[in-house]
Amino acid sequence: MKNKYTISEIKQFLNENPTADLLAELQQDSRIGVEKLLKQYFKKVAQQEELVKRFHNKEFLEKPYWQQGQMVAGVDEVGRGPLAGPVVTAAVILPANNTLYEVDDSKKLSISKRDELYKQICAQALDISVAVGSPSLIDRENIYHATELTMRDSINNLYLRPDHILVDAMTIPVDISQTKLIKGDSKSLSIGAASIVAKVSRDRLMMMYSRKYPEFDFGNNDGYGTKKHLQALAEFGRTKIHRLSFAPVKNINKLY
Repeated sequence: MKNKYTISEIKQFLNENPTADLLAELQQDSRIGVEKLLKQYFKKVAQQEELVKRFHNKEFLEKPYWQQGQMVAGVDEVGRGPLAGPVVTAAVILPANNTLYEVDDSKKLSISKRDELYKQICAQALDISVAVGSPSLIDRENIYHATELTMRDSINNLYLRPDHILVDAMTIPVDISQTKLIKGDSKSLSIGAASIVAKVSRDRLMMMYSRKYPEFDFGNNDGYGTKKHLQALAEFGRTKIHRLSFAPVKNINKLY
């Protein structure tokens, strides 16, 4: 009885949501290979349960609105610190029945995981809007206010009007009630989704600029002041996407 199934068959069973009866039967199998497969299976189940638990914990801010049939927009930004390129904001409205279990602060995710989740967000979201705050806007308004204005654009460009906004550490100048959260991209599912959309969008934009200005390595540094970026700035001068109000760019007179 203990050798009723081959190791290969058992591996397939465990990949197909096995029943409790089958699991109980397999636990009576003394083969080392079966014990190893069961250990891996139960570890995977525990990890998935923890992931779902964290997922539901991140919905606590949205749930009161969802339960009343209202829409909540999560808003986040990326690109406040770089010397070059725009600040990019995203607004995302998720449905109550979404299954975005792995959504988190975009900075905690690998490039491949961000890309995977970006596709999932785009497939499940009720509405998404991305807005771009140009370097000239940043120079004119200062980075903080430019970010607020760009967040406003991302809200105003939504097709749907949210009943409430969850925003990461900012106040958006729109006439919609909002909750301001510190490290909101780790605490709120909607803000986490917005952080991923904003990050992927800006990364793709900087990759495009990298082809136009290859010496500055924008595809790898995203406009931040890395050694290679600063060397190119000193040698070739500033480009049209550099922020003139940021040191050390404001000390560079030479134009690329």
